[in-house]
Amino acid sequence: MDFAGETVRVLHVDDNSELVDVTATVLEHEDDRLCVETATSVDSAIERLSVERFDCIVSDYDMPGQNGIEFLEAVREGHGDLPFILYTGKGSEEIASDAISAGVTDYLQKGSGTEQYKLLANRICNAVDARRSRRELDERTRRLESLISSLPGMVYRRLNAPDWPMETVEGEIEPLTGYTAADFETGEVAWDDVLHPEERDRIWETVQDALAAQDEFEVTYRIITDNGTEKWMWEHGHRVPGAADEPDALEGFIMDITDLRERERKLERYKRMVNTMPESACIYDREGRFDLVNEYLASFYGTTREELEGEPSSLLPKIRSEYEGDPYQDLIDGERDELRGEVSGEFPGHGYEVLEYRLTPLVIDGTIEGVVGVTREVTEQREHEMEIARQRSVLKAQQEAVIDGILVVDEDDTIVSYNERFVDMWDIPRDIVERGDEEVALGWAMEQVAEPEAFRVDVEALYEHPEMTARDELELADGRVFDRYTAPVIAEDGTRFGRLWTFRDITDLTEQKRELARQNERLEEFAGVVSHDLQNPLQVARSRLMLAREECDSVHLDSLDNALQRMNDIADNVLRLAREGVDIEVTEPVDFRETTDAAWRIVADGDEAAELRYAADGNREWIVEADSDRLSGLFENLFGNAIEHGGPGVTVTVGLLDDGTGFYVSDDGRGIPADEREKVFEAGYSTAEDGTGFGLRIARQIAEIHGWEIRVTDSEDGGARFEITGVEFPE
Repeated sequence: MDFAGETVRVLHVDDNSELVDVTATVLEHEDDRLCVETATSVDSAIERLSVERFDCIVSDYDMPGQNGIEFLEAVREGHGDLPFILYTGKGSEEIASDAISAGVTDYLQKGSGTEQYKLLANRICNAVDARRSRRELDERTRRLESLISSLPGMVYRRLNAPDWPMETVEGEIEPLTGYTAADFETGEVAWDDVLHPEERDRIWETVQDALAAQDEFEVTYRIITDNGTEKWMWEHGHRVPGAADEPDALEGFIMDITDLRERERKLERYKRMVNTMPESACIYDREGRFDLVNEYLASFYGTTREELEGEPSSLLPKIRSEYEGDPYQDLIDGERDELRGEVSGEFPGHGYEVLEYRLTPLVIDGTIEGVVGVTREVTEQREHEMEIARQRSVLKAQQEAVIDGILVVDEDDTIVSYNERFVDMWDIPRDIVERGDEEVALGWAMEQVAEPEAFRVDVEALYEHPEMTARDELELADGRVFDRYTAPVIAEDGTRFGRLWTFRDITDLTEQKRELARQNERLEEFAGVVSHDLQNPLQVARSRLMLAREECDSVHLDSLDNALQRMNDIADNVLRLAREGVDIEVTEPVDFRETTDAAWRIVADGDEAAELRYAADGNREWIVEADSDRLSGLFENLFGNAIEHGGPGVTVTVGLLDDGTGFYVSDDGRGIPADEREKVFEAGYSTAEDGTGFGLRIARQIAEIHGWEIRVTDSEDGGARFEITGVEFPE
């Protein structure tokens, strides 16, 4: 340690005022570092020591009041190791012994020559330098000890031997390992004992390889503490060459990085999570450039993270264009906490996209360093949502267009959909259906039906069997009748989503069925009369007519024969009308023209002037799905109507409708007035004087039991044209 150039302040105490002045002058001359102050008594010296700092005291022994030894003891008591040189003219072994016992720094006798002053100057400087060196060393030692005690780990010196025995350890040894410094320094525990068994060979090889290359090493490894806890350590050390016959030593520092390691592991997991998430994530700098991006964002731009970082964002200009001012700068300035929304447009290498974004300030230590951005591609999602919205709109329109009331209940018995027709049919308060509570709606319905208890039992049975489909008629307390149908709502994979209910008001239809049943009963009764009570008298009359022809010849007999035949035709038509009212069971492909030709031969027999024609249609098959006998009856009645009302030589045309929905039968007769076209299908109605009024009624019934519709209009030739639609033509 070099103290050259540093001033040494000396307090020289002697009761001889002339001697102290001379001594001070000579000492300062001998060494220019010395600055000598004087005092002629112990009291004055002690007073000066209380207010001034001195590096050394030079004192005489024999002084009035207190001698030099007493002064020395006072100095030691108040100023510790301050160098004290006893410089006296009265020397003895006893004085020297007392001075040494009191802690004197040096003892020197006065002399008459200048050599003694030079020696004194040298002794003063040596004493002060020694004290300064000790203090510097003590300070360094203190600071080193303070540093070691403050370090989050331990410092060591150990031998570079396989077991790595410790020579010295300091610092947080016990908190780190659970063992004391003495455990290591006495050899009771070696560092190799603390190393995790799986780490020992690796660490030894790693350290030796590093030492061979550069005499320093840095390693990370696990240890097992005395209570079995596993910790992660970081160690940095270097080689200290040993003597010729001794192994080298290692000195270094070991620190617990378990928490750091765990944070690194968490950080790595976060990093992997961010880089594997199916969304774009990044940090923008204050200028809107990519500062940090994840893998997904890099792939979105078709490049690497390294290439993309530092480049300007193509998203931010699109966002800024949708706002007044600069919303991004607002984030940077702390005037916004968040910026979120959707933006669409062309993106480099990706074409048109719709992106959902969220931007928030990146705050570090209270300072906004940038902006965190997360974006998600929602192009397909938005297209899918639009398609769903379109489908819902179409479905809602369909719901509102049908004549049925519709109600949909989910698997939690909550009403999820209904149409206005349902509300109107049940006259249910809107707040009930809007509330969605199916139980409340069921309670309302029970108050409206004719048999509430039966209604409740039926509904509960359906909910107990969610896979069941049912259809029945429901009678309401006000006399209305609903056709009720219900079925489960099931996805393609079999998942049930609830139940569908439909209601159709069939009150009028039910009344029509009842009226039809009554009419059928009357018709059957009438048919019974005709078949039983009329046939016998007709047979008797014909027999009598035959006998009368044998006995006489009269013009009245032909008229009577015609009348009897007409009565027979009426009876046949009535019987046929009753019989044709029975539903058909089986249909089959029927040759249309073959059936038509056969019917014409039966009806037009004896009327050589009547003609049957077919409308040309060479591109379509004349095959129809029907009951062959009933189809023949349909044509017989239509042909008979044309011949009966069309007059002599009527021409009948049969053809297929242009739209492919059926066929027609037309004639060139007188036609049917518009105000009578519906009446002609009523039983007993006829415009001919001798018509029965049952032919067209039978034709309509045959059409209806096939599921067809028949209507009458004008033909191109001015006659009647009957169109039959809803017909199925098998391919």
